[in-house]
This record gives sequence, C-alpha cells and structure tokens, in this order.
Amino acid sequence: MAGKSNFYKGLKLLGAQKEQQLNGKIQNLLNNRELIEAISDNAQMQIPRINRMQEASERMSIIMNSPTKKDVVSVAKLVIQLEEKIDRLEELVSILVEDRGGNVRGNSSVRNKRNAFSSGSKKKKTSWESNEIDGRKKRISDFINTSLLSSSQLPELGQGNSNV
Repeated sequence: MAGKSNFYKGLKLLGAQKEQQLNGKIQNLLNNRELIEAISDNAQMQIPRINRMQEASERMSIIMNSPTKKDVVSVAKLVIQLEEKIDRLEELVSILVEDRGGNVRGNSSVRNKRNAFSSGSKKKKTSWESNEIDGRKKRISDFINTSLLSSSQLPELGQGNSNV
C-alpha cells in the first residue's frame, strides 16, 4: 500500500515539474517577437480562406435547408426581445389586476352595481374613472405600438436563406 502511495506522489511531483517546464517554454515562445509576427502574418493570410469557407457553408445551408450561425443568432436575439416584451405585458396585466382588486374580471360588487343600473338608468362614470381607464388604454396601446414598431425594424432572418 505504501508503494502505491509513493508511486502516485512521485508521479504527481514529476507531473508538476513537467508542467512548470512546459509553461516556461510557452512563456519563452510568447516573448519571441519574431515568432509572434510570423504567426500573425500567417493568420492574416488565412482570413480570405476562412471567409470563402463561411460563404460556401452558407450556400450549402440554403441547398440543404438548414440554419446558419447567423440565423441562430438572429433567432436568439428575437427570442430575447420577445421575452422582454412578455415581461412588460405581464407587468401591465398585474397592474391592471391590482387596480381591480385582484379580480381578473373586475370587482364583483362594482359589476353587480352596474347590472342593477343597467335595468334602469345607466350610471355615469366619474371623470376620474374615465381618465384612469383612458390612461390604461393609452399605456397598453402605446406599448403595443412600440413593440410592433421595434419588431418591424429588426433585421430579417436568414439573410439570403429564406428556406429556414
């Protein structure tokens, strides 16, 4: 048992030494300005090839009717925007529910009073109630218009890939 323990300790020590040696060599290479410049020049020469490969990949995705990275990124952005809009709608709905006393269909006592008046003379809303209702309607209308306007300004999905 002690032999295995010594073996693993020795292996661990050897691994740590080799790691330090390797890190030292990497640091020396990173400090070599000529090597870094040569790698940078080589990378610059590869950029046109990479761009051609991306274009070929996009053309193939159109033929194969599969989404590209750009399509996925566009959809992800749209999903995030949609989640934000849903959150804002939920906030507006919760405000409306709170204003109605927690009853989604409205305050039942108010509704019963309205029903009682509907058989005879109609109860006239006060100017404050009317202004509050108009304000709510305007806020919701503005929110919907803003949402529609912002969604119409989004970039189109799959620029060039209408099959996705």
